[in-house]
Order: sequence, then C-alpha cells, then structure tokens
Amino acid sequence: MEEGAQAVHRRDSDAYFDTQLGLWRSTRLITWGLSLFAVFCLLMGLIDFFGDQLLLAGVLFTCSAIAFTGLVVAQVLGYHTGAKWYFVAPILGLFFLLLLHGGVAHTGLFWCLAFTPGMLYLLGPVWGGALWLLMLAAISIIFLTDAYPWPGGGYPAVAEGRFLLAFVGLGLYSLGQDYLTSQPR
Repeated sequence: MEEGAQAVHRRDSDAYFDTQLGLWRSTRLITWGLSLFAVFCLLMGLIDFFGDQLLLAGVLFTCSAIAFTGLVVAQVLGYHTGAKWYFVAPILGLFFLLLLHGGVAHTGLFWCLAFTPGMLYLLGPVWGGALWLLMLAAISIIFLTDAYPWPGGGYPAVAEGRFLLAFVGLGLYSLGQDYLTSQPR
C-alpha cells in the first residue's frame, strides 16, 4: 500500500495531465528536453555565427530563445496542455530548415533524427502519429522532387533513402513506446 501511495505522489509532483492528449506527461522530461534543445541551439548558433553561417545562426538563436521562454513560462505558470508548443513549434521549424538547407556540411539530417522522439512524445501517439505521417509525406515529396531552395541543398539518393528508413524506424519505435507506456496497466 505504501508503495502505491509513493507512486501517486511521484506522479503528482512529476507530471501534469495533458487534457488534449488525455495522457500524463512528465514535467521533468519536458524541462530536460527544453533545456537540452535550448542549450544545443544556442551552442550550435554560436558556432554557426562565428563560422559565417548567419542564416543558420539566426534560426538557431531564435529556437533557443523560444525554448528558454517556454522553460521559464512552464516553471512560472506551471505545465499545461499548451506548454508543449514551446518545444514542438521551434523543433518542427528547425527540422524542415535543416532538411531543406542541409546545415553545415550536410549534417542537418542527423539533427532531424535527434529531434524526432521528443517531438512525438509531446504530441502523444495519436497526434504525434498524424504529424509524423504528414512529415513523412513532406520529406518524401522534397526528396523525390529535389525541392531544395538553397544552392547545394540536396543530398545523394542513398542518403535520402537511408534517412527515410531511419526516420520511419525511429518514428515507429517512438510512437509505439509512447503508446504502450500510456496504456493502463
């Protein structure tokens, strides 16, 4: 009985109920994710700024500022359903910028994969799955039509195919894991 009471107390102190998803979400995990995202964007933005990659630096600084703002808002006002958008919106924008631009030395695709699990976690298995499918369709269209707005922004067909496979595998794993852990025991 005592163990169950501790679990309820932990859930109350480390979670909030996302009414849109109908799921409990970890405040510590969101804080950690926002902090990591903000710090990485700030550091990469500084590297890009001093490397004369001003477009990337500006976008990364903006994403960092939004994530830090989200962290402050969540800490001051508390976690709630809308707090996830401080994480999802900048990541989604940065995801597609890096995909289309290529990032520095075409390393943008690596970061796109790194962002995916956190974004899907915040949106839950249903909304995350819907966004993931839309992203998969958009990525496929971009790769098939070579719709890169910046010169030298394309990737070799092998890299595009492997990225798609990795994105599918990581997305399915992330969504499946979240679905299974959100089910009542």
